[in-house]
Amino acid sequence: MPLRIENAIDMHCHFGPDTIGGQATGPVIIDGVDVLQHSVTGFEAAKEALDSGHKAIVLKSHSFCSCQLAASVEQAAPGLKVFGGTCTDYASGGLSVETVESALQLGAKIVWLPTVNSVEDMKHKSAERYRGLPGIPVTGEDGAPSKLVCEIVELVRGHDAVLATGHTTADEHYAVVKAFARTSKVLVTHAGEALSGPNLSPSQAKELADMGATIELTAECCVPVFNRPAKSPKKMAEMIGTIGHERCTLSSDYGWSPVVPRPAEGLKDFLEKLWDVGVTEAQLTRMVSTNPASLLSID
Repeated sequence: MPLRIENAIDMHCHFGPDTIGGQATGPVIIDGVDVLQHSVTGFEAAKEALDSGHKAIVLKSHSFCSCQLAASVEQAAPGLKVFGGTCTDYASGGLSVETVESALQLGAKIVWLPTVNSVEDMKHKSAERYRGLPGIPVTGEDGAPSKLVCEIVELVRGHDAVLATGHTTADEHYAVVKAFARTSKVLVTHAGEALSGPNLSPSQAKELADMGATIELTAECCVPVFNRPAKSPKKMAEMIGTIGHERCTLSSDYGWSPVVPRPAEGLKDFLEKLWDVGVTEAQLTRMVSTNPASLLSID
């Protein structure tokens, strides 16, 4: 009997154009493919999600608040809930209380702490693109979240939105989760993904879940990108077992490049691969539908 997951929610759906892709950096051609060109527009991502039986998607841009686009896309995909969010990188205003407040007023459901401009990524992945600017820290000299971050979290909590850890360092993950996860919705962004952020281990992800965070696991972990080896579905299933499926969400993190699957089909393939290695349909439904719906406060 084939796997059937209804009402899936992809909380990490990229689309183009966006400055993280070829539009900003120029083409990067590998085997005849511009790997930094986006694979879908927001409208394409929504249509394909609707056709796949999804309940909702969250459109993620690294360079601007996606809320206004999400509102327009939702009108073009009746039956699908489409949400926006905002990152706190240089292009989108950084750790700006005013910028985040504006995004939340427009309906942002997720506020990501710094991603491509995080201290972690700027150390060795993104710095050359940003004229020597430093990474954006989220903690102070005392190791605790900065005053700006605390003010932003208050706004996020007040709007019943989700604070995502972005690509921050492992130490910053622990500081943010310890400070806020018991009183706010905190989502650890793509734990275990080696391409961006600190590549949190299963034991680290479990510790963060024990402190109150929800752990996001992404389909992108299971595909090879830029010579980074893919995790096997079995390894991902073991990570779920370590953390506890009731504390996880499953997302795609696709749409940013044609070298990875398109978001809707890629998420479906991810679920099927996990099912093949023993993750049950009930567990998958909890992680890709029930838990995300709770974070987004939708029925």
